[in-house]
Amino acid sequence: MGWVSMMSLLGAMVAPMVLLTADYLPWLPGLINGGIPILSGIAAIFLPETLGSPLPDTIQDVEDRGTGRSSKASRKEAIILQDTQADLLKQTA
Repeated sequence: MGWVSMMSLLGAMVAPMVLLTADYLPWLPGLINGGIPILSGIAAIFLPETLGSPLPDTIQDVEDRGTGRSSKASRKEAIILQDTQADLLKQTA
C-alpha cells in the first residue's frame, strides 16, 4: 500500500509537467496519459492469480510460491479454507 501511495503522489507531481510537453509536441500528453495505463494493464496480465490462495506467513512460503512448491502449512491452510467455504455454502443452501 505504501508503494501505491508513493506512486500516486509522484503522478500528481508529474501531471502538470506532462501538460507542458504539449508546447513541443501537441499529441505527446495524450500519448503519455493514454499509453502508461495501457502498458500497466499489459504488465498486470503477467501477475500470478492469487484468488483463493492463502497468504504466505513466512519467507519460505513466499519463496516456495514462485517455484510452484507449497509447504505443509500452506497446504493445510488451503484445505481448511476449502472446508470453511464448503461449510458456508451448506449453511446458505
